[in-house]
Amino acid sequence: MDGRRRVVPKVAKKPARKPAAKKTPARRPARRPARKSTRKITRRQAGSMEKLGQRLDETGSLLATGAFQLTVLGLISGGLVLFMMSVFSGAIATFPERLAALPETAARSVGLNVMTVTVKGGDALTDRQIMNALRDERRGSIIGRPILLTDAEALRERIMALGPVRDASVQKLLPDTIHISVTTRAGKALYQNAEGAFFVIDASGVIISEVSATEYTELPVVSGTSDPVKVIPFLEDLRSFPVLYARTAGIEMISDRRVDLRFRNGFLVMLPETEVDRALQRLQSLDAGTGSLSSNLNYLDLRNPDWAYFQPKEK
Repeated sequence: MDGRRRVVPKVAKKPARKPAAKKTPARRPARRPARKSTRKITRRQAGSMEKLGQRLDETGSLLATGAFQLTVLGLISGGLVLFMMSVFSGAIATFPERLAALPETAARSVGLNVMTVTVKGGDALTDRQIMNALRDERRGSIIGRPILLTDAEALRERIMALGPVRDASVQKLLPDTIHISVTTRAGKALYQNAEGAFFVIDASGVIISEVSATEYTELPVVSGTSDPVKVIPFLEDLRSFPVLYARTAGIEMISDRRVDLRFRNGFLVMLPETEVDRALQRLQSLDAGTGSLSSNLNYLDLRNPDWAYFQPKEK
């Protein structure tokens, strides 16, 4: 070392800088959402379709509200009705009948009730038949019913429905009597159907009533047809020959076209389809129905107007 010193110049130290304080950025005011622009639609600006839509919306809401209210009221009413019916079922069930019976109850209280039924004619009818015809299924016997509320025409129709009745009239005689006048049908023959049952018929072929085989034996028996009215024309012809009519036991219709006549002694006569009067005159001249023909012949066939056929009995 040569003794020299190295002089290092002193450099003034700069004071250490303090770190600069961080500046807090100034807060910006928060943005408010942009206001939506609103339009005020005046009546002049609103279109016709917008008006219709607005009205429909209002009407729909009203209808929905009304329907809801009606539904609620219906449920409440239905519940009340079911409750009342469950508690007072007997009274509710009979209420309409009681209401309908009020006029009759009031009439009964007045005292004008049917106490007597009188009948003129109708000898072929029994009292039981007449009273049963006047009986009502719901109200029972005619006796005790208010006479003012009794329908005379309805009673007449019930009487007319009886077989033997040809005509009838019903009168209300105050204060308490029903009077019935009856004209009955006269039995002119017996009708035997395919099942073998017997019925009394009148002169026009109307069935009067069913009878047993042992009744009305004095009347001729009509058979061989489903409609006894078809035999009536022949019966009218036969009645013009009283002797033959009295001897006749049976009239059998064949194919609804002609008849076979059987007398009470068993003798059989086959009659034609036409010229019946002529055939009956021939029978009357032969004294048919007596023992003379029946003892010698099995039958007599008059179906041919010009000829007579017969079968002799075997001796």
